[in-house]
Amino acid sequence: MGGALVVSTVSATAGAAREVPHPVLGLVPHSAHATRIAPARRTSRAEGFNCVVSCSAYEATINQYFTDVAAASGSTDNVYSVATQYSNIQYDETFAGSYVDGHPFPMTGGCQDGFDKYCVTDQQLQMEIGRMIAAHNLPTFSQTTLYFIFTPAHVGVCFLAGHASKANGCTTNEFCAYHSDATSFLYAAEPDASAVEGELCGSGEAPAGNGADDTINTISHEQNEAITDPINSGWKANDGPNQAPKDEMADLCAYDFGGTPLGGAAGAEYNQVINGHDYYLQLEYSNEDGGCVPYLGGPVTAPSDPHDGSGPLVYGSGEVMTTNTVYAIYWVPAPPVNNQLPTISGAAKVGKKLTASHGKWSNLPKYTYRWLRCSSAGTSCKGISKATGSSYTLVKADARHEIAVQVTATNMAGSARATSAPTGTVKS
Repeated sequence: MGGALVVSTVSATAGAAREVPHPVLGLVPHSAHATRIAPARRTSRAEGFNCVVSCSAYEATINQYFTDVAAASGSTDNVYSVATQYSNIQYDETFAGSYVDGHPFPMTGGCQDGFDKYCVTDQQLQMEIGRMIAAHNLPTFSQTTLYFIFTPAHVGVCFLAGHASKANGCTTNEFCAYHSDATSFLYAAEPDASAVEGELCGSGEAPAGNGADDTINTISHEQNEAITDPINSGWKANDGPNQAPKDEMADLCAYDFGGTPLGGAAGAEYNQVINGHDYYLQLEYSNEDGGCVPYLGGPVTAPSDPHDGSGPLVYGSGEVMTTNTVYAIYWVPAPPVNNQLPTISGAAKVGKKLTASHGKWSNLPKYTYRWLRCSSAGTSCKGISKATGSSYTLVKADARHEIAVQVTATNMAGSARATSAPTGTVKS
């Protein structure tokens, strides 16, 4: 497993394909970030994931960030320029596009992070990236391609199935984001940083103002680490004479944002301008400058947390990403969609049983039923008391009426309803 932006010093073994220990470091505290985010911002994307407007803004802001970083390729005035001192790395990014993945989260084999209603494992994230690669004919293993997979607010991520523990790192006890390598692709896992329990992953400022800022800071962290150390054999921190190098380029400067911001009001300050847009990003470690800098040759800040390791970075003779192409995958399960109306089978006669077929739906819902008594013309339908099963036995009150069934399909993203065509007139 590659480097992580972490929130504690708890050790863990990752559930990635290579099953190697995951580097762990401490969260740099911010005195202001626990009160910066208004409650509405934290809950607006949590309502069953049915967040068409707010999720769209979140995704659009992140896509804009990737677009800006790519457009600024070759520039020397942002954090991505720092990596160019290591091996043959160029600041040369391509943003190849984004995909919204409406596939439901797995119902089994997941995790419990102790805070979020839903939780997915590293293995499940890898499987979903693989699904999207196959569905859209995207590149498989390439040393220059990096997939970011984003999960919605109030969806936890853990390395392994089961509960969060010292042996199982999760968003609640260890990390804010991480990068790694699977069998056929490089990837980074990006939970919604603004919704992590205790707001431990906040950057402290929100120049975009829609919830994406905290996640964008973790993107910068993981992308720079993936560029300089994509498969755990590139550039690592010199963590002492008796330790194997482990911490990566961004770890040494985690949550160090430098001195005076470039501008912005309180709570919306920025320290980077990339392609004309404002961002608040942590610094990156520079061997040439001897500390944390906002760009190569920029003002130096010494690493502030001893848990984050110490420089210089040491080359492990492995791969680096000389250039990088980024794909963004937003795994936001979609509500159910009806593709074929429910139907009713059985004789329309008092004393006979009618049976409902729920029809055909997308996105793996569960179903509930409500039987309706309609006029003899099949109109003015009203719910029949206690008739909520998949079958219904006709009673005297149904005579000279038509009967329909309403099916409600529900999954974790929301619910939808569809009503069958009514039966013929019920005979006595």
